[in-house]
Amino acid sequence: MRLPQTKTTIALLAGCVLAGTACSKAEGGLGAEPADAITGKAKAAAAGATAVHVQGVWKIENRQFRIDLRLKRDGGVGTVVTSDSTVELLRIGQDLFVRGDARLYQGRDGRGGADVEQSAQALRDKFVKVPPSDPSYARLSGFTRMQDMITDLIRLNGKLKKNGREKVRGAETLKVAADRGRGGELRVALSGTPFPLKYIPSPSGGSLELFEYNQDFPLVLPKAEEVVDYGTLTDGKDPAGKPPTGKPGDKTTEKPGDLIPGGTD
Repeated sequence: MRLPQTKTTIALLAGCVLAGTACSKAEGGLGAEPADAITGKAKAAAAGATAVHVQGVWKIENRQFRIDLRLKRDGGVGTVVTSDSTVELLRIGQDLFVRGDARLYQGRDGRGGADVEQSAQALRDKFVKVPPSDPSYARLSGFTRMQDMITDLIRLNGKLKKNGREKVRGAETLKVAADRGRGGELRVALSGTPFPLKYIPSPSGGSLELFEYNQDFPLVLPKAEEVVDYGTLTDGKDPAGKPPTGKPGDKTTEKPGDLIPGGTD
């Protein structure tokens, strides 16, 4: 009496093998939804988060930024590392502090000099408080604004398609690719809240992992003796040029090194 059912099962399995589909594990829940719905839910979940940890590599043209930032609604803290320097960022409310190694304050034309070198050595262990009125403020504080980093940064361009699964930091995720990966890829948590757990902007744009959602952390003001007046450094001049407007991996004529004061190409 069970023979017809057995034949049916064998036929279904054979069909799965021939079709190249994973019939051994039927999709359900989030996995059964279309790709655009999955990414929409992921972006909504990220926008509703109270905190997140962003870590990874962001590549623009020939420049690489290694990012390690903890972000929440009222501020953020972490580092951005390039081949030229290491920049520590701290924002508490509207107060933005920047601390870098000696290379950060070197002359951008590479000529330097004794005065520049002396200043660089004196500033390397100090926080520089950047006033909101300075053009550098918006560019640097963007790294510490959670919505800028996890909502504006995550962009998928092209036709979306589900592309299997992948484990990210031990969590099972759904893979969504735009334009076969050329327009970016996203890894979305399969269980629980559908947070985006990994973002790949392009095949050559590096990748960012997003984790520790909604986990609060302290933001501590630096001591007064650790802070230097920004006005004494710039003499009213903007030390940072325009940041790149393209997403990681894009070709752009703007200068990625200009995201930080003293950056070089």
